[in-house]
Amino acid sequence: MKNIITKFLLICSFFLCSEVGLVAQDGGSKATEAEEEKGTIRFNGLGRTFLSRTGIEGDVIMEDTSTIGRLTDGEFLLDLAINATPNKTSEVQAIVRLRNEFGGFFGAGMTVEVRELWARGIIADFLKYRVGDMDVVMSPYTLYSPDEEGFVNEPAVFQPLKEVIDYEQFYTDDHTRRLQGGKVDFGLNFGSVLEDVEVSSFIARIRGTDFFTVPSRLVSGGTLDFSTVTFNDSLGLKADFGVNLVHTFDDLQSGNAVTGIRNTVATIDYDVTVMDKQNMSLHLSGESGRSNIASAERITNADGKEENIMLSEEDDTFMDVGLTFKLKKQKLTVSANFIDIGPDFFSTGAQSKRIEYGVDKSYYNRIGTDRNLRQPGLFDLSRDRALYTFRTSDRLMAYDPRYSNTMPYGDATPNRQGLKFGIHYGDDSDKIAARVNGAFLSEIRGQGTNELKNFTLIKAAADFNFHRFLNWKNELRATVGVQLETTERGGGEFEQVDLSSNLIDLGLEVELFPKFDVLLGAKLFSSEGRDYVPVLSNFNDVQDFPAPYIADDQETLIGMGIKYEFKKDIYMTLQYNSFNSELGPDNPNNYDLQQFFVLYNMKF
Repeated sequence: MKNIITKFLLICSFFLCSEVGLVAQDGGSKATEAEEEKGTIRFNGLGRTFLSRTGIEGDVIMEDTSTIGRLTDGEFLLDLAINATPNKTSEVQAIVRLRNEFGGFFGAGMTVEVRELWARGIIADFLKYRVGDMDVVMSPYTLYSPDEEGFVNEPAVFQPLKEVIDYEQFYTDDHTRRLQGGKVDFGLNFGSVLEDVEVSSFIARIRGTDFFTVPSRLVSGGTLDFSTVTFNDSLGLKADFGVNLVHTFDDLQSGNAVTGIRNTVATIDYDVTVMDKQNMSLHLSGESGRSNIASAERITNADGKEENIMLSEEDDTFMDVGLTFKLKKQKLTVSANFIDIGPDFFSTGAQSKRIEYGVDKSYYNRIGTDRNLRQPGLFDLSRDRALYTFRTSDRLMAYDPRYSNTMPYGDATPNRQGLKFGIHYGDDSDKIAARVNGAFLSEIRGQGTNELKNFTLIKAAADFNFHRFLNWKNELRATVGVQLETTERGGGEFEQVDLSSNLIDLGLEVELFPKFDVLLGAKLFSSEGRDYVPVLSNFNDVQDFPAPYIADDQETLIGMGIKYEFKKDIYMTLQYNSFNSELGPDNPNNYDLQQFFVLYNMKF
């Protein structure tokens, strides 16, 4: 380990002694043309220190002598990005991570690894390419990373830990997925009818082989995005449309694996500008397509040649069509969509969740005298990186119906039909910014019964910038978020479903002095009723139903702290969080968690 560190420091010293231009991570400082001509090397990255002390109390550990009452942990981390531009048309970057766990001395607990490595450039001023690590997004039904549950309008006091999760798992606001492979992009311009077309294609490996029973898994795909000229200048009539194709497959020639999957999703999306005037606009948009999922087996035929045969195969379709109306001066947007997502629609790249409920938690994974698994709560969803993943799954992942039952897999959730709507008002810089989103959906095919579940989801959020009302220089902001969700099903007693959940986010940010904030926040959650959560086999096929899922839960997460921003992207926050979980009155499994932590975060 010492040799590795020594070599790393020597390399850094060599670079520092060369002609080096320091730039911000967002590329704020640009090299001059002369520097670009002869090549430059730049350093940027991220540094983080996180120290926490977590404690547990409550009924569940009254007689538990094996659970430690207080846990202290943390990390010191440096991600050093080395970016080089040998010439005007090419660029390479590597991020080297140095991490030391809290309590590690003299190299104990130290790790050195490469977090990111890529190269990109332009060929003949026409073709853009990238190889190595890359972020790719297509459409919500092909390749897309849907938002995780448990969040409506996250209070500022909880955002620093959420930002750590997003950074570690490569989550972006654009819902991209982190892949490793190659990607090319280019565009063509036309003179009439079609204005231009953008072409993008990629291939990546998303799982390696163990050379025995697990084959390598790859994903490839591409998009063709067309844009037309304006057909009617007075109305602003024009259209954008595209073709999307993504194919996920197992390479059965890698290792000794004999079975694997094939998943193909092909869609057409469109955005027709029906009207675009100075004060208002109207858009007709949507996406439709088909998926195919198959299980393949590698066999040796009578001629001694290897070939793949399909063991099982399913395909289905989906449709999503809607209208969006905007009042530009009023900053008001209203949208409504009708969706019909087939029961057997399957898209590995779009339905894979960010949260893995079956993995071990970082804090108190098992508690009580019986050492039972602790059910994940708001405390875990808001800060535990162990629950999160950016990897894709070849089957529908487990979900918690308390937090998300209407669309647990995002827009691409299969076996759903109905109406989605949205109302958005204002911008983040306005005095008030608000939004309401919701869905009224039902199943297309019953699960274990001919009766269909009906879902209702309402999510509302508002930001109140009181400092703008009062013309204060220092910021004073309150945030509110509410999620109401119900699931119902009729029929006989063994078929009936009646589950309701409520989540409330409350936040307050007070800037006492320039760059010094006091943060307060709370997340209040309750769930009551029962549901039947199926056990799935193969892809979307119901294998069995366990006992009814019974909920009688209340959770409260309260946070308070201070935050000082030294400069943009460099801050420190000191916080105390308290979490209470009640699984019904007088339940012996009720417990409380408290966490005190300090986080120093620096981007440079």
